[in-house]
Amino acid sequence: MIPGLDTSIVVRLLTGEPAKQADAARRLLDERAAAREPPAALSDLVVGESYFALRHHYGVPHGRAVAALRALLNDPRVFSTGVARQVFALQPDEISAPGLIDRLIHGDYERAGATLITFDRGAARLPGAKLLAS
Repeated sequence: MIPGLDTSIVVRLLTGEPAKQADAARRLLDERAAAREPPAALSDLVVGESYFALRHHYGVPHGRAVAALRALLNDPRVFSTGVARQVFALQPDEISAPGLIDRLIHGDYERAGATLITFDRGAARLPGAKLLAS
């Protein structure tokens, strides 16, 4: 069984709060690595929710939130099921407009062979995205 990490697990890993849950989350990853089990899965939805939680519930500045998620995505005990690793390969200032969530959505559609259609002028600047005229 490959565990898919929920937002609650990721936020505990990144904030260390509450300590007992953060320790349990770290232990899960450490024990799997020690047993040479496959890494845990991390979905783009969880990455997006975790970013939102860090910014809005914990007051973490954009750059620090991006750095923390980037570090987790680069942790060999975790693998990305979507496009988050590629999005986080960008520099923090490149992930501001269009924003992180827009880039995850765009990358997901691109991977599926779809085109992002949007009213958001910032998101429409992404390669291949189309602005819908109103």
